[in-house]
Amino acid sequence: MIKIVVLLLRVIFLTLPLTGIHFAEVYGMERETILIIDEAGFSRVCSAILEAEGYRAETILNESPETQAVCNEGVGLVITSYPYGSRFFDDLCRLSSPVIVLTDHISKELLSALEGFENSICMIKPLDYRKFTSLVKEMMTGTYARQGGYSIV
Repeated sequence: MIKIVVLLLRVIFLTLPLTGIHFAEVYGMERETILIIDEAGFSRVCSAILEAEGYRAETILNESPETQAVCNEGVGLVITSYPYGSRFFDDLCRLSSPVIVLTDHISKELLSALEGFENSICMIKPLDYRKFTSLVKEMMTGTYARQGGYSIV
Protein backbone atom coordinates (compact mmCIF):
# COMPACT_ATOMS: atom_id res chain seq x y z
CA MET A 1 0.00 0.00 0.00
CA ILE A 2 2.79 2.43 0.90
CA LYS A 3 4.56 1.64 -2.37
CA ILE A 4 1.40 2.54 -4.32
CA VAL A 5 1.04 5.87 -2.48
CA VAL A 6 4.70 6.70 -3.09
CA LEU A 7 4.34 5.77 -6.75
CA LEU A 8 1.23 7.96 -7.11
CA LEU A 9 2.98 10.91 -5.46
CA ARG A 10 5.93 10.52 -7.83
CA VAL A 11 3.62 10.47 -10.84
CA ILE A 12 1.78 13.57 -9.60
CA PHE A 13 4.96 15.56 -8.96
CA LEU A 14 6.54 14.49 -12.23
CA THR A 15 3.49 15.40 -14.30
CA LEU A 16 2.61 18.72 -12.63
CA PRO A 17 5.14 20.74 -14.65
CA LEU A 18 3.78 19.17 -17.84
CA THR A 19 0.32 20.48 -17.01
CA GLY A 20 1.63 23.96 -16.30
CA ILE A 21 0.94 23.56 -12.59
CA HIS A 22 3.94 24.03 -10.37
CA PHE A 23 4.69 22.82 -6.87
CA ALA A 24 4.49 26.37 -5.53
CA GLU A 25 0.96 26.80 -6.88
CA VAL A 26 -0.25 23.52 -5.46
CA TYR A 27 0.86 24.50 -2.00
CA GLY A 28 -0.27 28.12 -2.26
CA MET A 29 3.25 29.53 -2.16
CA GLU A 30 3.60 32.97 -3.66
CA ARG A 31 5.48 32.80 -6.91
CA GLU A 32 7.70 35.76 -7.37
CA THR A 33 9.43 36.21 -10.63
CA ILE A 34 13.09 35.48 -11.22
CA LEU A 35 14.44 37.93 -13.75
CA ILE A 36 17.26 36.62 -15.95
CA ILE A 37 19.40 39.16 -17.79
CA ASP A 38 21.93 37.48 -20.04
CA GLU A 39 22.60 36.31 -23.55
CA ALA A 40 19.87 34.28 -25.26
CA GLY A 41 21.42 30.80 -24.95
CA PHE A 42 22.07 30.92 -21.23
CA SER A 43 18.75 32.66 -20.58
CA ARG A 44 16.85 29.79 -22.22
CA VAL A 45 18.75 27.12 -20.27
CA CYS A 46 18.51 28.98 -16.97
CA SER A 47 14.83 29.73 -17.47
CA ALA A 48 14.07 26.06 -18.21
CA ILE A 49 15.99 24.88 -15.14
CA LEU A 50 14.26 27.34 -12.84
CA GLU A 51 10.79 26.69 -14.27
CA ALA A 52 11.36 22.95 -13.74
CA GLU A 53 12.00 23.86 -10.10
CA GLY A 54 8.61 25.63 -9.98
CA TYR A 55 9.71 29.24 -10.40
CA ARG A 56 8.38 31.80 -12.83
CA ALA A 57 11.22 33.17 -14.91
CA GLU A 58 11.32 36.17 -17.22
CA THR A 59 14.22 37.10 -19.40
CA ILE A 60 15.65 40.34 -20.63
CA LEU A 61 18.23 39.77 -23.27
CA ASN A 62 21.37 41.82 -23.01
CA GLU A 63 20.66 43.11 -26.49
CA SER A 64 17.26 44.45 -25.37
CA PRO A 65 16.97 48.23 -25.59
CA GLU A 66 14.49 48.28 -22.68
CA THR A 67 15.92 48.89 -19.24
CA GLN A 68 12.75 50.01 -17.45
CA ALA A 69 11.47 46.43 -17.18
CA VAL A 70 14.24 45.69 -14.67
CA CYS A 71 12.55 47.73 -11.96
CA ASN A 72 9.17 45.93 -12.02
CA GLU A 73 7.46 44.90 -8.80
CA GLY A 74 7.25 41.23 -8.04
CA VAL A 75 10.84 40.42 -8.90
CA GLY A 76 12.13 38.16 -6.14
CA LEU A 77 15.57 37.55 -7.56
CA VAL A 78 17.68 38.78 -10.46
CA ILE A 79 20.22 36.55 -12.20
CA THR A 80 22.63 38.26 -14.52
CA SER A 81 26.18 37.89 -15.70
CA TYR A 82 29.24 40.04 -15.93
CA PRO A 83 30.07 41.70 -18.24
CA TYR A 84 26.91 40.92 -20.31
CA GLY A 85 24.42 42.39 -17.85
CA SER A 86 26.60 45.20 -16.58
CA ARG A 87 24.68 47.89 -18.46
CA PHE A 88 21.68 47.07 -16.22
CA PHE A 89 23.65 47.24 -12.94
CA ASP A 90 22.68 50.86 -12.16
CA ASP A 91 18.99 49.96 -12.42
CA LEU A 92 19.50 46.79 -10.39
CA CYS A 93 21.13 48.78 -7.58
CA ARG A 94 17.75 50.50 -7.02
CA LEU A 95 16.05 47.15 -6.35
CA SER A 96 16.00 45.61 -2.91
CA SER A 97 15.79 42.15 -4.50
CA PRO A 98 18.85 39.94 -4.24
CA VAL A 99 21.08 39.63 -7.30
CA ILE A 100 23.18 36.68 -8.46
CA VAL A 101 25.98 37.75 -10.78
CA LEU A 102 27.64 35.01 -12.82
CA THR A 103 31.13 35.57 -14.15
CA ASP A 104 34.19 33.72 -15.33
CA HIS A 105 36.64 36.23 -13.89
CA ILE A 106 36.97 38.72 -11.05
CA SER A 107 37.99 42.27 -11.82
CA LYS A 108 38.19 45.56 -9.98
CA GLU A 109 35.17 46.82 -11.96
CA LEU A 110 33.10 43.78 -10.99
CA LEU A 111 33.95 44.13 -7.29
CA SER A 112 33.00 47.80 -7.46
CA ALA A 113 29.66 46.90 -9.07
CA LEU A 114 28.96 44.24 -6.44
CA GLU A 115 29.44 46.82 -3.71
CA GLY A 116 26.57 48.82 -5.22
CA PHE A 117 24.05 46.00 -4.68
CA GLU A 118 22.18 45.71 -1.41
CA ASN A 119 22.26 41.92 -1.46
CA SER A 120 24.33 40.05 -4.03
CA ILE A 121 26.20 36.85 -4.66
CA CYS A 122 28.81 36.37 -7.34
CA MET A 123 29.18 32.83 -8.70
CA ILE A 124 32.24 31.85 -10.69
CA LYS A 125 31.66 29.91 -13.93
CA PRO A 126 31.55 27.13 -14.88
CA LEU A 127 28.41 26.71 -12.84
CA ASP A 128 27.65 23.79 -10.62
CA TYR A 129 23.90 23.72 -11.44
CA ARG A 130 23.04 21.77 -8.32
CA LYS A 131 24.70 24.43 -6.16
CA PHE A 132 23.15 27.16 -8.32
CA THR A 133 19.58 25.89 -7.90
CA SER A 134 20.16 25.35 -4.19
CA LEU A 135 21.35 28.94 -3.85
CA VAL A 136 18.34 30.19 -5.84
CA LYS A 137 16.00 28.30 -3.49
CA GLU A 138 17.69 29.78 -0.43
CA MET A 139 17.51 33.30 -1.84
CA MET A 140 13.87 32.96 -2.93
CA THR A 141 12.78 31.61 0.45
CA GLY A 142 14.89 34.08 2.39
CA THR A 143 16.87 31.35 4.12
CA TYR A 144 20.22 32.34 2.64
CA ALA A 145 22.50 33.35 5.50
CA ARG A 146 23.41 36.81 4.38
CA GLN A 147 26.49 38.29 5.93
CA GLY A 148 26.19 41.77 4.45
CA GLY A 149 27.68 43.19 1.28
CA TYR A 150 28.41 40.60 -1.34
CA SER A 151 29.60 37.01 -1.33
CA ILE A 152 31.70 35.21 -3.92
CA VAL A 153 30.91 31.50 -4.21
